[in-house]
Amino acid sequence: MIDLKKEFPITSTYTYLNTPFTGVLSSEVSKKIQDMEEAYRLRGSVFTNEYENQIIEDTKSLIAKIYNSKAENIGLLNNFSTGFNLILNDLSDSSKVVLLTQDYPSVNLPVKSRHFQIYEVDINHHLYENLRKVFSEESPDFFMFSMSQFISGITFSMDALKELKNEFPSVSFMVDATQYCGTESFDFENSPFDVFGTSGYKWINAGLGNAFFLIKDSFLNRFNFKTIGSNSLSSKPGGEPRLTGFLEPGHYDILAVARLKFALEFHYNKVGIDFIESNIKTLSKQAKAQFLEMNLLDNEIINADAYQNIFSLKGDEKLMEKLQDKGILSAYRGGRIRVGFQYFNTGTDLEMLLNELRENS
Repeated sequence: MIDLKKEFPITSTYTYLNTPFTGVLSSEVSKKIQDMEEAYRLRGSVFTNEYENQIIEDTKSLIAKIYNSKAENIGLLNNFSTGFNLILNDLSDSSKVVLLTQDYPSVNLPVKSRHFQIYEVDINHHLYENLRKVFSEESPDFFMFSMSQFISGITFSMDALKELKNEFPSVSFMVDATQYCGTESFDFENSPFDVFGTSGYKWINAGLGNAFFLIKDSFLNRFNFKTIGSNSLSSKPGGEPRLTGFLEPGHYDILAVARLKFALEFHYNKVGIDFIESNIKTLSKQAKAQFLEMNLLDNEIINADAYQNIFSLKGDEKLMEKLQDKGILSAYRGGRIRVGFQYFNTGTDLEMLLNELRENS
């Protein structure tokens, strides 16, 4: 059994409920990256020549295996926002796009900065009915959204999304999974998503500077993506453009990609997604029941029976600072205190939070 306190020493110093802001590197991943950085420092181009292609191929193969995607349909880059913008660049200006009004700025802002025809849907108890209504009435081309909402913490039901996709197969689902990926098992090819993108620095604990996109064949074949560079080619200098080469026009950050690879291996092969999913869901359900009992959640938005592991709690910045003074790390978002439960969190972490909230209520 892995000693999670040893792998994540910050959990011995703080009650770390701030994974929705940034995850933390495990000791194992950190050690591997330190070794690589030293090898890079000492060997320079010898290191690059030896490792670059192998690391990229190994990382894409690993992602393909974990998430049931085609390796050639994977794009590796520095963050979700860059990849999302590169895709949006080549969509028709006449496209009809459905957004969620309260969604993450890195989803909504790039869409609104272009000339698309936009329809916004509020997040409330009638979310799926509202989506079904706008899909039926407006026949949109795209639904662009976050799987888990960054403020409220609402996580879409995969079954409900599959129903929507089955009813409206012509609508392309493009999802930001940065607040979702790594919290439960996921099968891309059998999902409702046409495009699935995520940064690695939150729930995968892969640090900053890495992200990946999974894209279905049907989506890649519909559009003429024009972004290109020498790294986009199947071989330099005269090869054909690769399917996801438009996401990879320039050189890779080898160390950032390696950190993603090591973090995925640790997350899925060493800790195990079944253990991770069980721990997160068990603790999150306990937390939600307590938060509802204490009237800390927005009842106009939150469905008591729906699953989520990110919570937006009633409270001001002064309360958040009091929590921080007690070693409980969270973030202030949307005028509320946001906490999230990762697999290394425990019932003790929840009790420490609840005790402080009760004392300051």
